Amino acid sequence: MKNIILALIPCTLLFTTAAAQKQTTTLSGKLSGSDITTPLHLKNMTGADLLIPVNGDGTFDTKVTLPAKGFYSLTGVGQVYLEPGYQLQIALGPDSTYRFSGKGSFENNATADARKALSQYVATDPEQMLGQEALYTPVPVFIGKMEAFVKDGQHSFDQSPSAFFREMAGKDLAYYGKYVLAHYSLYYGTDLEKQAAFYKLMETGDRKDTAFQRRMQEAGRAMRVKRLDSTERAQLDKLTVSDWDKNDAALFQQSAWYRQVLDQYLSTIQYSKYRHLFEASIEDNNIRTMMGLYISKGEIKDSFMLQYYTYTGTRNALKMLKDKPVRDSLYKSYIAGTKHPAYLKEIREIYSNANTYSDNTPAPDFSYEDVSGKKVSLKDLRGKYVYIDVWATWCGPCKMEIPHLSKIEALYEHKKIRFVSLSVDKTADKQKWKDFVQKGNLKGIQLLADKDFQSDFVQKFNINAIPRFILIGPDGKIVSADALRPSNPELKALLDKLLTEG
Repeated sequence: MKNIILALIPCTLLFTTAAAQKQTTTLSGKLSGSDITTPLHLKNMTGADLLIPVNGDGTFDTKVTLPAKGFYSLTGVGQVYLEPGYQLQIALGPDSTYRFSGKGSFENNATADARKALSQYVATDPEQMLGQEALYTPVPVFIGKMEAFVKDGQHSFDQSPSAFFREMAGKDLAYYGKYVLAHYSLYYGTDLEKQAAFYKLMETGDRKDTAFQRRMQEAGRAMRVKRLDSTERAQLDKLTVSDWDKNDAALFQQSAWYRQVLDQYLSTIQYSKYRHLFEASIEDNNIRTMMGLYISKGEIKDSFMLQYYTYTGTRNALKMLKDKPVRDSLYKSYIAGTKHPAYLKEIREIYSNANTYSDNTPAPDFSYEDVSGKKVSLKDLRGKYVYIDVWATWCGPCKMEIPHLSKIEALYEHKKIRFVSLSVDKTADKQKWKDFVQKGNLKGIQLLADKDFQSDFVQKFNINAIPRFILIGPDGKIVSADALRPSNPELKALLDKLLTEG
């Protein structure tokens, strides 16, 4: 087992960049209220991080020097395509999505419109997820519709004078098509109403009920109305799993959907090609935490891409590892073998947080708004134990814990402990969060973090997966940075012990 763990420690990777010719592009526009922040970050996959100042009313107007033409991500806006000489204006359109005008607008509007056009080919819901009719569509018909979707999108892109855009936008849309095909393959034949009932049972069912597991199995079987035969499965697997290049560095740098499909592939093969590792991870938390590192090392051959996956794998592992010697070894190995300044900065911060905010150390403070808009800080609760649930309205496993948390809250209502539910929903979804809390009559102290997962308190605890539970003592020190869940019977025993001693 030790040999497996040691094999997961990343090897030395060299980071080299070629000097790029300086290029100037003008960006201006106005952000919606929920997106206003300053500065904006304009980033690409090669390490560029350009800062764009924003005025108090959400307007901005600046010139930037690009390291290269291509696709970038812009805070609050999302993906943008930029080339030298572009004079791009950005504003919120009638459909509450950002639209573009000025030089470069065709490429950016065409990219967004091509993806939105999916609903013209297959049934989708308002969030562009496949609808019921699509999931019942025969495999050859569905594949044909997706081929037409990609072909028509490429035809639109071909109106651009930029050959680079035409190529990269077309490939990006093709991989978006693969992503949709993978979703279709996973959920083919699913009755969406019965699926919703299954998830509802999962979230609210009484796990102490001896019939719970039987009811779950029955509900799971009932929601699969149709199933793929072996030929159909092989046809879809060829398109989504095997029949594409996993080491296209140029496309990796440009296409968010290529990266999404590649991430999906690396995650899926743990159950097949790397099943031996998956089975070992069931009993070994260190292997489970660093499995992504091991798989990417085995699958990714391109040095630029491997550098990225080594960084993300190390980042995630350092946030989750509980074994300090293994964490220390992983950190030292990464630091010794990497020269990418941005990656190094983040890895050092994560490692520092893991050591600074561990059990029996002072907890970082927070000050966030409750449902009524009142600010509540951790210091306000000093003198009592504080049990914090970090969650979100979109998180199924989080919602599964709510009934158990409600019972725990009722048991200790008059004890020296307070319960805080800290949502990492986006500020744009503030009303959705409020409605969920009020409709569900959720108790305890309900707070919304100011910057979702980027909020200072959440970052200091290295939280990258929810639900996450934290227990703080009356003295403000951390009792457990990764506390027991409300559904764990041992939590009540722990709280009884602490409150009796305290």
